[in-house]
Amino acid sequence: MNVPTQANRYQQRAVKTGFTIKGIYVARSLVCLLLVLDIVLVLTIVYSQSGLPGFRLQNRQVRVLENTVLKLRTQNQKLFERIQSIKTDPAAQQRLVRRQLGWVGKNEVIFEAPDRIESWGGGPIRPFDLPK
Repeated sequence: MNVPTQANRYQQRAVKTGFTIKGIYVARSLVCLLLVLDIVLVLTIVYSQSGLPGFRLQNRQVRVLENTVLKLRTQNQKLFERIQSIKTDPAAQQRLVRRQLGWVGKNEVIFEAPDRIESWGGGPIRPFDLPK
C-alpha cells in the first residue's frame, strides 16, 4: 500500500480526495436553490413597491418637501424682518395701525366706495330699457 502510516501524533494521516456522487448532487441542488432565490430577490427589488419604484417615489417626495421647506424658510425670514421693522421703525408702526385698524391722521379724509356696483340695487341703467 501507498498510504503513509502514522509515525507519531504530529504527522498527518492519509487524506482521501475526491467527491461522492451524493455530494455532487447536494452541491448542485444548493447552487440551483441559491440561483432561484437570487432571481426572486432581484425581481422583488425591481418591481415591488418597496423596491426601485418606491425609492423613486420617496425621492420625489423628498425633493417636493425640500422645496416646501425652502419656501417656508424664506417666508419666515421675510416675516421676521417685517416684525423687526415694526418693532424699530415708527413709520412702519403707523402704516400697520392705519391699515389694520383704519385710523386716520389730522386733516385726513377717507372716501369709502362699495366693492361692487350690483350692491347698489339694480346696476347701471341702460338707455331704452322699458319696464315689463
